[in-house]
Amino acid sequence: MLSPPAKKIVSKYDMNAAALHKSHVAKALHRLSDLASQANVMVELALCHGTVIAVAYSMEQLPLLVVRPNDIAIRLAEAVYMDQRLRHDWLETDVSIFMSEGTASHTLNAEDFAPGVRLSVNSSANVLARKLHLLRAPLPPDSTDAQDVEFLLGKIKVSSPEQIQHIYARAFPADSLSDTAHQIIDRVFRARAATSI
Repeated sequence: MLSPPAKKIVSKYDMNAAALHKSHVAKALHRLSDLASQANVMVELALCHGTVIAVAYSMEQLPLLVVRPNDIAIRLAEAVYMDQRLRHDWLETDVSIFMSEGTASHTLNAEDFAPGVRLSVNSSANVLARKLHLLRAPLPPDSTDAQDVEFLLGKIKVSSPEQIQHIYARAFPADSLSDTAHQIIDRVFRARAATSI
């Protein structure tokens, strides 16, 4: 006869540490929201394929949010990490855990840190379209938007570059993909084809 599985014992210390970690992350996100609002920016932190990707929007043309390079989001996140003595990669680590746990427990609210920060999950196609849109102009050296495009193209479940064009056209029907976007898409799909042989 099989013995019943052992119950996982969660100590009061573990629960307190988890609650403390959650409150530290929430405090950091509130601070990021304050800084973003002061800079007239809204930062979307999108959990895509287990990775937090920052998308920046200008709030100068409200109610329209205009996507802009994410170098501003990176600088604001660095200011928060210096101010609150966090890990330098707190968005990729602490916020990723915070969002994953919130999603699993159905407690994650996209607007908890509004107006400067918005949380989103499983929005890879939307995030990819916005990042591709940014490739129409040269990006600041501190932005990670081009790297984010490559990451998302490598993860998204589509089988052809034409499907990527369709995703983009849904978000930006009046604009065509830039040459830079086409080059990255072609490179990623060529690499995919080479690895599937």
